Amino acid sequence: MKRNPRWWLAAGLTCVVLATGCKCGTEEAKEDAGPATGGSGAPPPPLVEVTKDIGGQPVTLALTEIFTRREGTTARTSFVTREEMVAHARVEGGEPGLVDRIRWTVKPVGTQSGPAVPAVATGPELVFKGTSALPRTGSRDPNPPLEYEVVATLVLEGGTLEAKLPPTSFIRQEEADILRQEYVDYGTTFQPTLTNVSVPGRTTLNRGNYSIIVEEKPGELEKLLSDVEAEVNRILNDDVQVVPVGTRAASPSSTVVSPGQAVLMMGALGDTEPKGDDVCVGARVNGGCAGVIRAGPNGIADTPANNRATRVSLERIITSAFRNPQRNKFIGSGTINSRHTRGLALDLDPRSLSIPGKDARQLMCVVELAGIRVAGEDNSFSENGPVTFLDCNDPAADHVHVQR
Repeated sequence: MKRNPRWWLAAGLTCVVLATGCKCGTEEAKEDAGPATGGSGAPPPPLVEVTKDIGGQPVTLALTEIFTRREGTTARTSFVTREEMVAHARVEGGEPGLVDRIRWTVKPVGTQSGPAVPAVATGPELVFKGTSALPRTGSRDPNPPLEYEVVATLVLEGGTLEAKLPPTSFIRQEEADILRQEYVDYGTTFQPTLTNVSVPGRTTLNRGNYSIIVEEKPGELEKLLSDVEAEVNRILNDDVQVVPVGTRAASPSSTVVSPGQAVLMMGALGDTEPKGDDVCVGARVNGGCAGVIRAGPNGIADTPANNRATRVSLERIITSAFRNPQRNKFIGSGTINSRHTRGLALDLDPRSLSIPGKDARQLMCVVELAGIRVAGEDNSFSENGPVTFLDCNDPAADHVHVQR
């Protein structure tokens, strides 16, 4: 039976290590039942504690804490493989120096988790890093988490004590670190921290495999979309009122309203419908006048410029925004350092828009021009697929790529 690919996702970006107690033979295991209740300065309760009678004297082995060595965050056991994991244990009772005889073993869980480095150690402290055995072949599905089981063992003449987290409490990656691990695995130039991970304000900005995205500049995708949208709407409403409405023109053939600035290879595109007996000069495209408006027989300017007042929302024409590295590889992107993986790029397909006076090629050029004005000439271009660059008026162009 196929398992839900998000079975492993954590509800937040922090976690607490939990352990359940058990009794095995003459051993007694205790669990962390909550915050310490001792007086001031009392140590916190251990994660796992095992006590056994050795030579008539109780000896206790306690696994006290496990955490990721990461500055600026709360204690957590999620990780990426370039970060160190630290575990501490203590021994109570028995002869002096037993704490130095603690033997640690770290076991990977699942084929996706590579060997720990180191996999064994001795003493009261364990410091290790995980390794990834995940494929880098591209995928539309989320990666499984890397996870490890940590065991502390104390071998004595009268018996062996073993303290380990039960199967429900492995050191396991949370969703934010599963996503960050992809950047480590692919060796990208940009390596995101937790501050670069967020839930997008608009789900349309997420074309990745997870419920969260990475942005090199937090909030940049939303801003890029808003900026390009504002510029598209300026271009669609930039006709010029040459003769004021109600004013007599020099002649019936005088221009009353002229199109705005030229749109790349398409020239100037009109955004106004003639009124009264004013005349549209030039082609009608998609039901709208695409050219100059002249005064007409009465010689009076009857037409206000930009009276179509077109307003366009670009959100519904987003075909790609953030993509995680595995998704980026799956769709055939030519670079592991794509701006999409850094939350710095949008793909927009305006062919589905229906705007009077504009056909699909003209709209492609309008969006590309808007991107150029927002991000610069080198950062806005028309494409077919992820790697074929085209002129915006090429019928094969299927989207405009805009990046910061």
